[in-house]
Amino acid sequence: MLIDVVPPESWDQLNDQMKSSLGVVNPVRIRCYRGIAQAVFEIAQGTAQFMSHKKSIGVIQGQTFAFEGLLAYYYKEVYEVVTLSHLKMENVKEWVDALKRETLFVLYSEDHPVTGELYPFVDELDKLLNDKRIFSFRISHARHFYERVDIRPYTVRICSHSDQAAIALTGERFRSPPLIVHSATWRRGEFQEEIQKSFVGRQMVPELVTTLEQELASVAKPYFVPSAPRLMDRAVCVFEDVSAEAVALKIFAKLSISPQEGWQKMATTNMCHWSTVKMFRHWWQPTPSLEQLRGLLLFGSEVLARKDFAKLVISSYEEVKAQQSWDV
Repeated sequence: MLIDVVPPESWDQLNDQMKSSLGVVNPVRIRCYRGIAQAVFEIAQGTAQFMSHKKSIGVIQGQTFAFEGLLAYYYKEVYEVVTLSHLKMENVKEWVDALKRETLFVLYSEDHPVTGELYPFVDELDKLLNDKRIFSFRISHARHFYERVDIRPYTVRICSHSDQAAIALTGERFRSPPLIVHSATWRRGEFQEEIQKSFVGRQMVPELVTTLEQELASVAKPYFVPSAPRLMDRAVCVFEDVSAEAVALKIFAKLSISPQEGWQKMATTNMCHWSTVKMFRHWWQPTPSLEQLRGLLLFGSEVLARKDFAKLVISSYEEVKAQQSWDV
């Protein structure tokens, strides 16, 4: 028989459990969420309601999809929304100094959710915002798997672990109450298992990444220039004249793995794969072309370690290329 109530302490107990499991120490606290979208919404909207006298926010654009859906609310409520592209963050201090005293928070990302590009200004930005007692809401899509950062008093680091799990590490001055997340049913064992699974297979392999991108240069253009700041846990290549999804499916067949298993080790922005054309371009700066999205293919650390993997990729590309010629 259903007794239709939710134990009010279950979310707090989960937060305490995950804090202990991840080795987080006071005064930093943890909040658990079902995915990064919920985390960003709860933290930003909860803070806006809790400190409703402050009517200005800052947003660094072009880095992530994670807070794009929030901005309509702040425009509607006549907030001053100060936006700047990450491409124009040459002078971080100057930008922070220009923020109004009543600025409530600034939203930005540490890394790109697809390519793993890193943004070198983020740690300086976090410190400057804390110095001005402005909340620093920083999103980490994957950097948190490899690097810890200082959680300053006004910092909230929102870490994505899967499409069903995100964790926010909050500084001691962050006291905004939750909106509805605490009212959900939380199964602590399942959530902890989801977090543990997210660490499996994660590793930096800079030599393997560099080697594969160089070996594929004759058929695929490296997405990054050699000096670009990035997470070296994935190789990122663009096949300019074929579908990346078609190449990937050939690779899976040669490896004798199913597409379902293969897409756990590789990824693409190919629009046919996602059955959409609006998933990437509206938030990503500089905006990738449709051709780049069609041909972009990412290789995870597990496949990079396979012997003669570059040859296998090249032969798969050549087969797709030949097939295209026959179709014409």
